[in-house]
Amino acid sequence: MYNRLLCFLKKFNILTDEQNRFRDNKSTMTACHTFIEKVQALDNNLQAIGIFLDLTKAYDVINHDILLHKLESYGVRGL
Repeated sequence: MYNRLLCFLKKFNILTDEQNRFRDNKSTMTACHTFIEKVQALDNNLQAIGIFLDLTKAYDVINHDILLHKLESYGVRGL
């Protein structure tokens, strides 16, 4: 199912460039690297704060009816 859904998301370019999970050659390290590149305050010796959330367990508590409805709105249908 993972492979089928990922192929669909790639085919229709649904994932944004900022999406680091479920993407080839991207990880939390690439997210951190991107954050550091974009924060100009670091170049000026100012403080900056980044908040990174690991939502791995979020799918354990999601309302599956809402998830299926959302997937359908993107064109994911059937078994």
